[in-house]
Amino acid sequence: MGPVSATQDTGERRATVLLVEDELLLRWPTGEYLRDAGYRVIEAATASEAIAVLSSGTPIDLVFSDINLTDAMSGHALAGWLASNHPQVPMLLTSADRRELGRVAVDTMRAVLSKPYDLCAAAERIRQMLSQRQEPAHQEG
Repeated sequence: MGPVSATQDTGERRATVLLVEDELLLRWPTGEYLRDAGYRVIEAATASEAIAVLSSGTPIDLVFSDINLTDAMSGHALAGWLASNHPQVPMLLTSADRRELGRVAVDTMRAVLSKPYDLCAAAERIRQMLSQRQEPAHQEG
């Protein structure tokens, strides 16, 4: 099955996914697959890099992050920061540690995906989360 199209999610503008993954061998193929699916992908290796992107004013429609990052800040901490600073941006969290996934408060803005994940399933979950949104993301200054 091929990539899931991203063009319907935000109208004429392609949806932008901020991919936060410290493992290059996971980040690279995931980013490429999502690009092939039509998403604009911005990659970050740490939560600190992700916060810099989110603070820059670049419109982000969804954050897809590993929970266990090698940065001083975990994916859980990034989720808390996102909820406080950009509550309109949904977040998909992933981990191979099922206990970590169980700590995530899942709701309409937060979802989990266990590793290892199928790239097509990840793209489909992102599409579903974006289609639930009422309006495109906008960043507050």
